[in-house]
Amino acid sequence: MMKRPMAMFERAMYLEGSLHVNVTVTARLWGRISEQRLRQALDRVQAKHGILRCLLVRENGRPYFVEQATPPPIPLRIVERKSDEDWFDESTSDSLQRFDGSLYPLARLVWLRSELENELLLVCSHAVCDGKSLMLLLQELLLLCDQPDASIGTPTTLNGMEEVFPAKVLADRKLRRYIRWRVALLKFMMRFSRSSKKRWTYGAIYRNLWRLDEQASQVFVARCKAEGVTVFAALSVAILQAFHKVCGPKYMEKFEAPVDFRRYLPNLREDSLFAVAPTIQLSLDKLPGVDPEGTGFWALARAMKTDITKKIDGLETSIYPLFLGMEQLHDVYDKMFAQAQSQRAGRQVSLSYVGRLDMTQSFNDFRVQEICDITAMMSPTPANLVVIYSYGGRFYFSISSDESSLSRVQAEQIQQQVTETLLQCAAPVEKPFAVANSIPSAAHAEVS
Repeated sequence: MMKRPMAMFERAMYLEGSLHVNVTVTARLWGRISEQRLRQALDRVQAKHGILRCLLVRENGRPYFVEQATPPPIPLRIVERKSDEDWFDESTSDSLQRFDGSLYPLARLVWLRSELENELLLVCSHAVCDGKSLMLLLQELLLLCDQPDASIGTPTTLNGMEEVFPAKVLADRKLRRYIRWRVALLKFMMRFSRSSKKRWTYGAIYRNLWRLDEQASQVFVARCKAEGVTVFAALSVAILQAFHKVCGPKYMEKFEAPVDFRRYLPNLREDSLFAVAPTIQLSLDKLPGVDPEGTGFWALARAMKTDITKKIDGLETSIYPLFLGMEQLHDVYDKMFAQAQSQRAGRQVSLSYVGRLDMTQSFNDFRVQEICDITAMMSPTPANLVVIYSYGGRFYFSISSDESSLSRVQAEQIQQQVTETLLQCAAPVEKPFAVANSIPSAAHAEVS
């Protein structure tokens, strides 16, 4: 049986207690779903992905992924569907429920069932899944639910660092000396730091979801191409400008965006689950040679594209020392966790751009009508997470936060600002675009 210790990044996502970070995707289906096939699909997916056959076992003070000869199945909860908005309440509440990795796999599925209209809510711990892995799992489940004998690839390993990191990096003695020196310095400095015992309280958690209609979305994409900028760079400018206008330019201390790390891991299979995601910082004020107040949107977007490209390219030299160095901090994990919890959350924004979802829409017995939502939820607060993706030609947006960090009124104002910016910056048309739709109504947008 396979076994490996949890990496430091994974521990930071699992958090080993009442706190957690979960990722969730909701797919709306039209057609007939077989419970037997769905359970068989879950079994097939679990048989493929080694990390989903594991339970967490503590050894020498550290959690380990330990593969089970007969693993407990991925849980499936079935709820009778009553309305088009049931999924929102179910996904919000379920994504806030922590996983107990000592008893169950770090994934579960909720099926909102009716005769023809159905939603599947896939929830995973962020310790084993990022957004790309989450969509991979969903695609495999849908394929197997429709075609039980379809191939989804050979079984995967547990993807430990010694497996996926380049061998030349792991064997680099100069790099290892540098890491040891940096870790020793960090641990020395931590000896003089003190953690406050105060535990912060936050307001009611909510999610604000909206989408841009297909015409407006496609015109905006075309304008990005014409202006020579990436969609992500343009969307980043729109989001940052909206937060600055609604909250003030100094309220949010930091904007960051996770980056797909797979390009630097040639040994990692494309159809394998992976969660490690380094981040880059985004800023309008620090764009070289640009005055954010006196510069037009598309000039800012071009400067943002250049800045993002430079930062991503620079990750190759910094990311290996970062993650290898983190592996030498397990002995001070408790202290680092306490320090992190003593600091108030809610003063930074994480902008997660999942991109265009190239998923199969039509199957033999059902059709994917919509990917209703992709999000991550963290206890005690998800503040402040912005997720953007496109599906079926439309852009989908969500803001997850709490009332004390960013009020829902502010989130709705940010929604309005972003929508207006995207419509104004697209090429003019004779007919006005439709106003972006909120999903769901405000009455369903808050969870206590």
